[in-house]
Amino acid sequence: MLRKLLRALPLALTLAAPAASATDVAMADGVVHFTVPETWSLIMQSSGETETQVFQVPGSSHADATLSRVTITLKKAADLRSFQTFSGEMRSRATNLKDYAAGTPKAPTENVYSAKEGTTKLDYYERYFFANGYAIQLRCVRPDGDAKFSATFDKGCADVASSIPQ
Repeated sequence: MLRKLLRALPLALTLAAPAASATDVAMADGVVHFTVPETWSLIMQSSGETETQVFQVPGSSHADATLSRVTITLKKAADLRSFQTFSGEMRSRATNLKDYAAGTPKAPTENVYSAKEGTTKLDYYERYFFANGYAIQLRCVRPDGDAKFSATFDKGCADVASSIPQ
């Protein structure tokens, strides 16, 4: 009987462990809320007409941990035209990056591309939202190559996107 209990203990502990938790983030004086994985570190924040928060995403290698980041940028937008201007300006900036190469987005509110930062090729995924009077850009940047890390990173990015109001 004791043996059965000892064998079952690791499984019970695993099932009792809390799931990866998320942190609620508020921007624009609390008007825009979204969640990010608890393991992501806020490394930069700005406020003003355009507000930005940048999160560093821990990786499996030094390059992953140093270069992988998720940025949420928002700007007050009175109407759809203001939103389109914001997203157009942000997309235009991307084309100026070193070795910019356009990818294939799956939706009109996405921008997918690769570019170099120094000598490292990075994959970029941007998604645009118009919510609560704000134009919002979600920008996910990671090194190209590590398939396992890329899958984890992409899932985290998708989870953030699904938590942004639409």
